[in-house]
Amino acid sequence: MSLDKDVKTEVLSLFGDRRPDKDVKTEVLTLDASLLEGGGQGLSCLLNKPVKLLNARAKRKDPGLKPQHASGLKLMQDLFQAELQGGNIGSQEIYFKPNGVNTSDTFIADTQTAGSITLLIQISLPALLFSAPPPKKKLFLPPRSKKVILKGGTTVIASPPIDFLIEVFKPIVEREFGLHFNINIVGRGYYPQGKGEVVLRVDPIVERTLKPLNLVDRGEITKVGGRVTIANKSKQIGKRMATAASKVLTEAALPELENIQFDIEINSEKINAGKGLIRLWAETSTGCIISGNDISNQKETPEEVGKNAAEKLIQNIKHGGCVDEHLQDQLIIFMALAESRSKLVSGPITLHTRTAIHFVETMSGAKFHIKKLDSSEPLVNIQDNSLDWDEGMYLIECEGIGLMISK
Repeated sequence: MSLDKDVKTEVLSLFGDRRPDKDVKTEVLTLDASLLEGGGQGLSCLLNKPVKLLNARAKRKDPGLKPQHASGLKLMQDLFQAELQGGNIGSQEIYFKPNGVNTSDTFIADTQTAGSITLLIQISLPALLFSAPPPKKKLFLPPRSKKVILKGGTTVIASPPIDFLIEVFKPIVEREFGLHFNINIVGRGYYPQGKGEVVLRVDPIVERTLKPLNLVDRGEITKVGGRVTIANKSKQIGKRMATAASKVLTEAALPELENIQFDIEINSEKINAGKGLIRLWAETSTGCIISGNDISNQKETPEEVGKNAAEKLIQNIKHGGCVDEHLQDQLIIFMALAESRSKLVSGPITLHTRTAIHFVETMSGAKFHIKKLDSSEPLVNIQDNSLDWDEGMYLIECEGIGLMISK
């Protein structure tokens, strides 16, 4: 599927001239960010569409932008020299208008709290991939990589840890979509102090599109691995987490895990005592990686933390899909930007995934089709709240727009 004329003109304007063309339609796209959950500024940059977001996080107990959301907006403003209104912490109405790619090589985003660095990467990575100026000649040097210094929380509640991006997200998206980036943990940051630092380096892509995703066969589980990261003085606590996780995995007696050894490493680092993380993953014969993780806290024993991580992994294995709940929603924007038809078989569809599909369809022109595999219904509507989205397996297909930077 190719870009429609208006969208293609806007994309060429953004990347070719690095400024909006006066003849291009620049109507502001207004989106209700309380519908499902919010988003949109990344595609606003990529497609050169001004966007107005209303009711940001309005259905949350603490509505409005959190520090990581405000930092993400500021980063996108810097990357695309955008006009930004309402980008402060607590804002529920945001206006964002991109004005062309910033050709600088280095950027900084600092939440000044324990705000999620994982979220900052999720917001900025698609835009960074398409942040190079177009080549002026047929023979050209590869575009220079973009470096982003991110400060905040690496391991926080209600967000996948940075390790998830490195160990699960990165190998899948690099292989499937044909892109490349590096994530280096300079220092870890836990709630509530934060003070973590991560360096993201992205190689922009030029004169080619992202490949379509094809994750429809999970195959057989070939390995279950894990890693506990714990404070230097708490290595025994890490062992208790790992032992509890292995016990739960063994007692689950899943056919998929028969004759599989559980290899859980324990790493000690210079972090605050009592802070720690256990992450588990299952690798399959077709290259899928499925995960489960949990963060230590003062309310739970190490055994409970290890048990929680194992139960999350077991749940993701049982549903039979090719991805876990965190990877599922993070693939949506790449499926929309890729060429041709992407296919993904998943377990229960999360609210984050339904949100992502809603926004990318509204903004980009990509078309998603979702079928529940054990249902006679041909397709399902992502906004149908009467469906039990927490059960079953789904086939998610997308006709992507094939976004490309070219001269």
